[in-house]
Amino acid sequence: MEEQTYDRILVCIDGSDNSFVALNTAIETVKRTGATLDVLRVLDLNALEYGGAGIALDGEKVYEIEHRNEDFMTKLKRIIVEKRGLDADKVHVHLRFGNPKNVIVKDFQPEYQNDLIIVGTSGKTLIQRIVVGSVASYVVRAARCDVLMARTTNADYQQVRQQVDELEADLDIKHKRQ
Repeated sequence: MEEQTYDRILVCIDGSDNSFVALNTAIETVKRTGATLDVLRVLDLNALEYGGAGIALDGEKVYEIEHRNEDFMTKLKRIIVEKRGLDADKVHVHLRFGNPKNVIVKDFQPEYQNDLIIVGTSGKTLIQRIVVGSVASYVVRAARCDVLMARTTNADYQQVRQQVDELEADLDIKHKRQ
């Protein structure tokens, strides 16, 4: 059987531990294959609101969110290149707005012709998955290319946890544990 090769890999990140596991898997896959890496962060403005109170965001707040996330993605690319050893010409970071399910499967992947999408396992609870569905499970079902669901085993968890902690420290962020 011939080994599968990939030219352009897409990894989707949302700041959860699971998405950083997916990012780590994508980086290691790119190192082995020499593929180009697209790192995508999708902001769903409909899901963002002031303190959960249902108050719509104004233009100034959207502008602030966009610039904060652009800075995050720029810093993330620098870390991937400098600390993880990928070629800067082979790493592209992207920020999009919209429904993550639709942006990933219907917009981004067809536009960039990614032949592999790597996603982390869902960080949602069972009830959340039932009510709104998981982006990861939707991508697995609807993508027009190969999809790898990155997860970690208990044996690997400490190593992955250390890598996530280091990345968070480099990015100067903290997020809640999933």
